[in-house]
Amino acid sequence: MKRIPTPKGDEPTLIIDVSPWHRVPLVFINLFLFSFSCMVAFICISFANRSLLISFVVNLEVSVLFISGLVLVISFMGFVGALRENIRFLAWYIKGICLLTVITVIFIFGALIMPFLSKNSAQSLFSIDLIVSYRDNPDYARLVDYAQASFSCCGITTERYHDWGHNIYFNCSPSNPSTERCSVPASCCRPLEGENPDLETRLKRRFCGSGVLAMTEQEAWQTIYTRSCVDACVAFMRANSLITIGVGFVAFSVLNVLRGMANTVHDEVVSLTRLYDKYYRRVAQGARKSLAQREAMEQVRAARDHLIKRHAKPGRKYSVSRMTRKASWRPPPAYDHMFGRRDSRYFGAPPRPKPSA
Repeated sequence: MKRIPTPKGDEPTLIIDVSPWHRVPLVFINLFLFSFSCMVAFICISFANRSLLISFVVNLEVSVLFISGLVLVISFMGFVGALRENIRFLAWYIKGICLLTVITVIFIFGALIMPFLSKNSAQSLFSIDLIVSYRDNPDYARLVDYAQASFSCCGITTERYHDWGHNIYFNCSPSNPSTERCSVPASCCRPLEGENPDLETRLKRRFCGSGVLAMTEQEAWQTIYTRSCVDACVAFMRANSLITIGVGFVAFSVLNVLRGMANTVHDEVVSLTRLYDKYYRRVAQGARKSLAQREAMEQVRAARDHLIKRHAKPGRKYSVSRMTRKASWRPPPAYDHMFGRRDSRYFGAPPRPKPSA
């Protein structure tokens, strides 16, 4: 709300606007989120071609790409809605913030539950089919290799690395003609000293796990990771649960602040829209009334000029009141209806009554 100075003697013009304390921060915050999500999405688009489902599970960049794309769309609506005071964009922005809030609550709830999840319950979430179909399904192979390399583990069930004996290419049966007989995938191998421990480097050492299933557990431990991936996953979640919950609560708080600011701006824009609509309707009504008055005044001036030209004598000055009394002229009906009275400035004072004898 601000006042615009006017010429001396006039009251200042009062202009009501949306509060900048809510609108301006909302514009810049959403501009930052939009730019950041665009950058993240551009970086994540470079992932290799593979199954979308497995890519979403295996590759963190795909999950980040999905979230950043969602944030990109929502922040764009918030930026445009706050900058242009667009009610529709602000309404959709509030709905998008609510969606992100729900996702954050689910994330926090999952982070709270996972540390208390027993190993048997976690075991039920995974299937030995991932091991059995390792060579038959490239997506399964990518998922298993990623899990084993990330969590430094080998195998899924309580049998740990011996799970690979269920795969026809790795089992130790005498009838198995495969060159990978009694072996485990390279993703189970421990990195060599000074070697980069990433997945791509391990996969280059394809036969590093050769003959492991025929070794004792102590001998196998020196070559591969012998821990189950379920145990490793549960331990990782328990170790990082507080950080995960803290990040979730920070995101939840930021989303609530943005939703409150967006609601405030939206309500102010709606209120001002209704106020200005009412104001301009009255202005339009006043303009129509003023136009009718102006037309009536034009009729009055035309009638007055005609009266003066008709009764005036050359070389003599006449007052309007005298000419009006002489012609017994009266204003047109439209004038009487508009003002409800005669105006002595144009028609002179009404004739005085004659004194009684």
